[in-house]
Amino acid sequence: MVYVVLLGLFFAQWHARTRPVPPVSLSAFNVAPPASPPEQPREVPPGPEQVEAKEKPAIDAVPDLPPPEIQIPAPRPLPAEKPADVSDPAPPVERTTAPEVRPAPPAQQASNDKATWEGLILAALNKVKRYPREAQFRRQQGVPYIRFAIDRNGKVLSSALERSSGMRSLDEEAVSLPKRAQPLPKPPEERKGATIELVVPVEFFLAR
Repeated sequence: MVYVVLLGLFFAQWHARTRPVPPVSLSAFNVAPPASPPEQPREVPPGPEQVEAKEKPAIDAVPDLPPPEIQIPAPRPLPAEKPADVSDPAPPVERTTAPEVRPAPPAQQASNDKATWEGLILAALNKVKRYPREAQFRRQQGVPYIRFAIDRNGKVLSSALERSSGMRSLDEEAVSLPKRAQPLPKPPEERKGATIELVVPVEFFLAR
């Protein structure tokens, strides 16, 4: 619009210089600017294919349920126990205690041994026992064991050394005693058998 005004002034001055002209009334008008070319639509590259989202079925809310009530059966009454038959108590049993047996003194034990059959045999052997002179001179002592057999009449059938005393003279004297002392006391009836064997010790000790 400014350009139009200036152009009008220029023509007016030029026309005034050439010839007089009647005054011209200038009217201002708006000149619209040239229309800009229409914008061409831009090509937009195709984007990813859009898939219509399907609505998920609504899940009905589960209402809160109260916990089930558990009924505990009432305990059954126990059967009443029958009272035990009360019988008369048995009379107390009297306990008898055997009298305590004390060992007999040595002197009494020796006398009891003499009363037995074996004691009589030992007494008969000691009655004929002789202390060998050589052993007595050398102060030799010991206890040999002899084995001998007798019949029902007290006759000696055999005699042998069962265990040595370590002194030859003492052993020989002990073996010879049964035959020297026969007939020996007869065995009692409770000792069964036609022949009876015995093993007895023979002591040889010197007096101090």
